[in-house]
Amino acid sequence: MPRQDENRRQGTISSARFNLLSSMVGGGSLSLPLAFHQTGNMFMAPLLLVITSVLAQQSIYFLVKAGIYSTERRDMSDNHNDPRDNDKNGTASYENMASQAFGAKARVLSSVLVFACCFFGTAGYAVLLRDMLEPLVDSVVVPPEGTGGGPTFSRNLAMLTVILIVSPLCMMKNLTALKNVGAASMASVLTVGLCVAYRSIECQLGFTEQHDNDNSDNKENSESSMQAFPSSMKMVLDAVPLFISSYICHFNVLPIHNELRCPTSDRVTQWVRTSMWPATLFYYVIGITGSLYAKCTPNGEIQGNILLDFDEDDPLLLLGRMCLAMTITLAFPMLVIPARDILVRAVAGTRCGRRIIAKSARKSSLAPLDVSDAMFSDDEGPNGLTEVQFEHMEVAQATHLEEPLLAMENRSITNTAPDAMRDDLDEFDENRSTSRSIEQDGTDSRLLRIAAALSVFWSAAIIACSVSSIDVVWDLLGSSFSIMMAFIIPCGAYLKLAGRKRFFNQVSDGGASFRKWMVSRTLAWIMVIGFIPLMIVSTANAVYNSLSANVV
Repeated sequence: MPRQDENRRQGTISSARFNLLSSMVGGGSLSLPLAFHQTGNMFMAPLLLVITSVLAQQSIYFLVKAGIYSTERRDMSDNHNDPRDNDKNGTASYENMASQAFGAKARVLSSVLVFACCFFGTAGYAVLLRDMLEPLVDSVVVPPEGTGGGPTFSRNLAMLTVILIVSPLCMMKNLTALKNVGAASMASVLTVGLCVAYRSIECQLGFTEQHDNDNSDNKENSESSMQAFPSSMKMVLDAVPLFISSYICHFNVLPIHNELRCPTSDRVTQWVRTSMWPATLFYYVIGITGSLYAKCTPNGEIQGNILLDFDEDDPLLLLGRMCLAMTITLAFPMLVIPARDILVRAVAGTRCGRRIIAKSARKSSLAPLDVSDAMFSDDEGPNGLTEVQFEHMEVAQATHLEEPLLAMENRSITNTAPDAMRDDLDEFDENRSTSRSIEQDGTDSRLLRIAAALSVFWSAAIIACSVSSIDVVWDLLGSSFSIMMAFIIPCGAYLKLAGRKRFFNQVSDGGASFRKWMVSRTLAWIMVIGFIPLMIVSTANAVYNSLSANVV
């Protein structure tokens, strides 16, 4: 494919939806039955699920808006309305957004945060993949007596073989090319949900063996499988990270948005809503049906992975395991690519990285510009466009959006802003140089992409080979890193960047946009104020749980 076509927006709402869903819906959904069981599957759990869904959806909107604000140029008087620019890929990134909002140190922090979430998520999925393949592998190669669950040579070999097969998908330049992979992943996880629902319905109808006939304690447990409220506040603290982790997809939001064709506010809203609400419906079905299966477990409890509550020789369980293994396998690129791109952008800032990019540019028959000059060149070409057009592309993209909240509507700051507002925007422009390196961020270099993808994917796989359980890592990621990445930073960045748009929203339509801005800003403040203490309490609870487990 020609380079000019590669850099065009090719994503549709359908492909964006599947990519967002496959980033969000996966093995973590199998922990929702436990969350429903702990918090009350008849009322409180569905309520917490809907609240989490609404807040996650709003945080995605804040993330998209902050990403757009972080790539807009300060001087809007120099407009370029070439319609071809509307089709060019966006350049927003999570770390650049954080840098524009909070400074250069925030770029490093956000990069480490997103990389850690994706990297440890990849390692966790690799361990889960090995567990799902365990019955099949053990039927071929009998493990040593007394081995139990955990890593063995044959199990690790099977896991690494699957990782080897899926590795080429992690080297693709963008996520739009993986739309069919996302669709297959959703079909697989839907099959897992149907298996759980089917067995749970059989349990409720009395078609399966029930374990509540041995003593009165088990009978009480089976009766408590349907409850409206949690038995203690500790149960809520244990369950909240599970709800939040089920909606974590924010590391892929901006890359998907960068590739979405005609990213107007209406299309972005349609994309996000038609992704979040089907996921919420699926979560509700698997959560409620899985939690009701507690009636048929020996102790009336639900494990963190609902598949572990089925009999090992259940053929339906084997089907569920294989479908989950397929879902995990197809979800690997969605975790590896964001971490890969962060690593590539970090390497691209080094001298060696710049040399590799320059060599790739020459091989691709690009203009023989020095990389450092190309990154900072503003010379205009014959059509009034700069030789390096990425920044001006963002201006065209912004003017194409429908709502003035997502665009500055071709107003020149120097001509319309009051002095106080100019000072505020001058401070905002101090970090502009950090975003200009986006034009040569290194992701166009095939060599860098391959090297970074292999480094991320296989180092995570090697770690997974020596890990028998990563429950502590999941708890910490869900209670601290995920909350910060998905809610606190996007909302804080929106507050910081959108605050500098106040003047333009006030004058755009006589105050209507200003009222919208005030409502959004108030909601963002509520989310920041609410999620910071929740992150602290949830992290403390996760540490307490891990220490208690070690003592026992």
